[in-house]
Amino acid sequence: MRNEARAAVLPVSVRRVFLVFVLAAVTAVACQPAGRATIAKPATPESVAIQPGDVSGLQRCSASGDVAAVLSSEKSHNRLAYDLDATEWEQWRQQGASDAYLAVYGRTGADCDAVSTSGTGAPTGGLMVGLIVEFKSEAIAARTYGSNSTLLGFGPRDIAFIKLVGGSLMTGSNTGLGPRSVIGSGSVPGSTYDLAFWQNKLFNSFLIAYDLPSTDAQVAANDVNHRIR
Repeated sequence: MRNEARAAVLPVSVRRVFLVFVLAAVTAVACQPAGRATIAKPATPESVAIQPGDVSGLQRCSASGDVAAVLSSEKSHNRLAYDLDATEWEQWRQQGASDAYLAVYGRTGADCDAVSTSGTGAPTGGLMVGLIVEFKSEAIAARTYGSNSTLLGFGPRDIAFIKLVGGSLMTGSNTGLGPRSVIGSGSVPGSTYDLAFWQNKLFNSFLIAYDLPSTDAQVAANDVNHRIR
């Protein structure tokens, strides 16, 4: 009887030890720092756009903002620009665009003023302007990139300008920005221009730099592209 009782007790003891082990393991997992389980937030036009760390020596200009803010400012200060840009944005929305963000950086306050609604449009110290447009799907983003539509002044005429002044253009994967991309640079007396247009996932990205080293434009474009996920 004693041996039989011992045999009956052993399985219960084993189960108890196993249960204690499982509870300890569950507790250990539950007590892990919450940061390890953090899921990255989806990219947005604002989070993808040019950031201060992308542009050494430049300051963020007040003209920066989402498309709604840009159009609101134009409506108050430049009705002609508003009528054009609002019409183009409505067309983009009908084609599948969901949001857009304009990022403007200048070397001086005067450069920032050049792109304000009351400015001359002629920076003197250096300026970088980027537009990020998000679409409802990658297929729509790719289709719109191929259509060469214009928005907030960005579009095919910039590429045409580079060709007109005898500048250089590169398209496709050799740009480092993906198969649907173009980069270019050109100059006129007193000014230099660098541009990059490309599509990656849900986003169409546009970047133009005035009177800045070409390497600065390249670094900013690469940084923007790396944030698209």
